Amino acid sequence: MNSADLYPCEVEASWLVPLGKQARIRIAWIYVTLFCSLFYLIPGLGLGVVLLALNGHLQAAGTLVVTLVGLSVIPMREWPEARRAGELLYELFDVRTNLKASMVDEWHEEGDRYILGMHPHGIIPLQTLLWCAFCHQYLRPGPNRSGPTMYGFGGMATVLTRLPVLRTILGWLSGRSADYKTLKKGILSGKNLYMLPGGLAEIFTAQPGHDVAVWRPRRGLCRLALETGARLVPLYVFGGNDFFDQLATSDSLIARFSRKYKMSLTLYWGYLGLPIPYQPPNGVVIAFGNPLPSRRVDHPTPADIDTLHAAYEAELQRVFDLYKKPAGRPNARLRVI
Repeated sequence: MNSADLYPCEVEASWLVPLGKQARIRIAWIYVTLFCSLFYLIPGLGLGVVLLALNGHLQAAGTLVVTLVGLSVIPMREWPEARRAGELLYELFDVRTNLKASMVDEWHEEGDRYILGMHPHGIIPLQTLLWCAFCHQYLRPGPNRSGPTMYGFGGMATVLTRLPVLRTILGWLSGRSADYKTLKKGILSGKNLYMLPGGLAEIFTAQPGHDVAVWRPRRGLCRLALETGARLVPLYVFGGNDFFDQLATSDSLIARFSRKYKMSLTLYWGYLGLPIPYQPPNGVVIAFGNPLPSRRVDHPTPADIDTLHAAYEAELQRVFDLYKKPAGRPNARLRVI
């Protein structure tokens, strides 16, 4: 992908097209606001349990606890049609991409497995909702994308698999715990993997107008690629940091605590100081890099990992520099840390 052409993502779900653009945008605002509010609702419910108990409402507190525990153990199941809800965000955020159907055909013909690494994580990774819809819709080979989806599964922080409601939604989207054994097993079963390699650390670098990728300390994804023979594909989402402002950034006390205990603790806000995301000023651009060469190594050496790690960073930087002008940010600079 050496040209800088971009293509709009178009709504195609049979249950969305008849609604019309304005109706879809109104529904999109509701959908995205409810999703972003979940990250406040869940700790709020926990606080509610404490307050009810302190005020002597033990039965109500117990009922709420049982409800939350029940929602936390409901089996996580895939629901492919739920992926398509992310198409609602295409028009809301003016989503474009550089991915062409011919490239997907090439990927499919080669028969390789892929690990797609997306940066930046963002505070609330709305790009994952976009990503699920996008992969389900566009990662299909053949005429008019008529082939089977190359969707695969997503790796997510283990803590998210234990949170009520949110775990159910992420399960619908084929999310799994991002522990190494689970990811390796999924790839070796023949599925592609999509990841946010920057993880929690990248959350605390997220500020509107800033482009930061946390990659220098990340070696596990390269080892995973070598041990499974999967091909790494770096991609950058322009606008991914522009949805919210937040309180905890960089090396603040809250950021250090969150990294230590593998949870993201921060206060975030968008329009009106509420969890309503800003619309990125230049829209959202999903820019794919080229798949890196693949080879399977059962016991990769540090040198093997370092070589692939450097190649990933170089390709991420290349695709960023190539598409920053078409994405409306000609003077942007990607900081890789």
